[in-house]
Amino acid sequence: MSGRRASQKARRRGTMLTAAARLFEKQGYAATTFDEIAAEADVGVATVYKYFNSKQGIVIALLEPDLRHMLARAQRVVERPHADPAQSMVALLSAYRNLGGRNWASRELLRLTVYPGIGNDGRLTELVREAESKTQAQIRELLKTQRAAGRLNARLPLTDATAVIFALLNQHFALYLSDPGLRFTEIYRRLARCVRLVFVDWQH
Repeated sequence: MSGRRASQKARRRGTMLTAAARLFEKQGYAATTFDEIAAEADVGVATVYKYFNSKQGIVIALLEPDLRHMLARAQRVVERPHADPAQSMVALLSAYRNLGGRNWASRELLRLTVYPGIGNDGRLTELVREAESKTQAQIRELLKTQRAAGRLNARLPLTDATAVIFALLNQHFALYLSDPGLRFTEIYRRLARCVRLVFVDWQH
């Protein structure tokens, strides 16, 4: 494929994604059809299907680059942890708080990735599982590093501790999604307080 043709395909793909994101935000994921996305992007319906195959394919194309960015940002925290283990974990969770990009700011799209069984079957489930697995791996790696450095109780069970932090993260995301009046900055402050309380016991 020539560079010019590849560039044209990338622009067309970007136009369709922008159109889909605009419609999802305006009228919701469930209410948006392929016909509407095609009309908004000024392309044929067959073209949308050719590029994405399904609405889930569009959601994945919107969210996956943001996920990669988010995980890379979090990994930098893991590799250079703060001397205070509680502060270090808060910093790691801070890397997740904006979810890497503007598309994750959509509460409806975020619901598809947080709540099992609500439209996130098939290909989207794979993205959800990948995100959960890599997030838990980063939490565990950070805890392991801090324990090895003598900053946490030597007998702290990493599997259980990882589950606790991940559960707190999911719990606070659920609060954010269930109450449209809550700003994520407020939820994040609550999450940070809970994490610091947990680490009081883990450091002794």
